[in-house]
Amino acid sequence: MAVLSQVSVDVPVAAPIDEFNLLVKEYRLRAFHFALQLVGNREDAMDLTQEAFLKVHRNWHRRDPNRPFAPWFYAILRNQAIDLLRKRSSRREDSPEDLPDPASPKPGPDLLAEKDELKQKVWLAIDQLSPPQREVVVLRDLHGFTYKEIAEITGDAVSTVNSRLHDAREILRRKLRGYL
Repeated sequence: MAVLSQVSVDVPVAAPIDEFNLLVKEYRLRAFHFALQLVGNREDAMDLTQEAFLKVHRNWHRRDPNRPFAPWFYAILRNQAIDLLRKRSSRREDSPEDLPDPASPKPGPDLLAEKDELKQKVWLAIDQLSPPQREVVVLRDLHGFTYKEIAEITGDAVSTVNSRLHDAREILRRKLRGYL
């Protein structure tokens, strides 16, 4: 009878559970919002986020520990969203302005109405951008990624990211001129 400890099998090492749990806790909401911006459907965004975390866990052994986690993870999430959008055409059912903002204080009704109207105008303008422009605006201005990190996530050159972001912001400035 063979002893199992003598059997040598190359099994990929999954993410250490404590480290993985911390990463899920840190990125789950931001990842969900990013996926929602890309696919426009709450259920699809939840599924994509979960699938991306599972893929990260299964492919942990391929991660370069000398590079930041976020660009690698967001690239995985983005690629899954692109695959989903290729499989079927997805209509934007949910808007980011419908999502609760846990950090915001509870202002009065007048301020809430003005804030909601401005939010609607901003999100409407963002939704009218081309998908590549919308993606860089969301990654930079909402998620705080650097130009270099966005380039890693999208697979584009930093100059392309810079150009898209500049063009997107110019379009947004024109569309929101009377509101900001």
